[in-house]
Amino acid sequence: MRPTPSLVSRKQEKKELIILGAGGTSRSIAGAIEAINRRRQQWRLLGYLDDDPSKQGLKISGFPVLGTLDSARKYPSCQFIIGAGNPGQPLIRQQIVERIRLDSKLSFATITHPSTDVSRRASVGIGTAILQNAVIECDATIGNHVLITQGVCIGHDAAIGDFATIAPGVIVSGYARVGPGAYLGAGSVIKEGITVGEGAVIGMGSVVIRDVSAHTTVVGNPARLIVEHGTASTKGMSV
Repeated sequence: MRPTPSLVSRKQEKKELIILGAGGTSRSIAGAIEAINRRRQQWRLLGYLDDDPSKQGLKISGFPVLGTLDSARKYPSCQFIIGAGNPGQPLIRQQIVERIRLDSKLSFATITHPSTDVSRRASVGIGTAILQNAVIECDATIGNHVLITQGVCIGHDAAIGDFATIAPGVIVSGYARVGPGAYLGAGSVIKEGITVGEGAVIGMGSVVIRDVSAHTTVVGNPARLIVEHGTASTKGMSV
């Protein structure tokens, strides 16, 4: 029996999506959405929201900047995903969610590039983006609103806290713990069983062989403390 036209239209209907931020990572997420749509038409990407006045009204990589972050509530039928990731503001992803105050977790999309390898025994939270060629191994736990960029490997039984940002080429070894809002710089390596604290920043190429305290920055091989830091507002910032 052939499906009715109404069933066909519902099956093919694309969900509307807006990316929060219009920087480089947001453009990478846009590319992931296009790759998903090449396989199955799933998303209608409307554009970006960004606080940078110089970006307002522009098209960036083919998609318009529709307004500031505070415009999110003007799109009640949309889903959103955060494209921001900033080592100078490791908690920026959490701050954006708190700032825009959307009513439901259903307002956030989870995006996984088709080239990724995510174990069926791993768990991935809402609002998370996983980009090209990332590997998430068995029994790993990925929190909400996490950004996992190109070529990242998350080992078995590792846990990534909400709002964390994992830059390209990072290796998080088995049983490691990465706290909420932490930022792991490109090419860094986290030894098995290590804990990286909330809001901590791991410098590019660093090798972490000891636990890292919350709200600190470490760099080097082996990684060493260079600074303690706090948080900052997202108001008026380009993300």
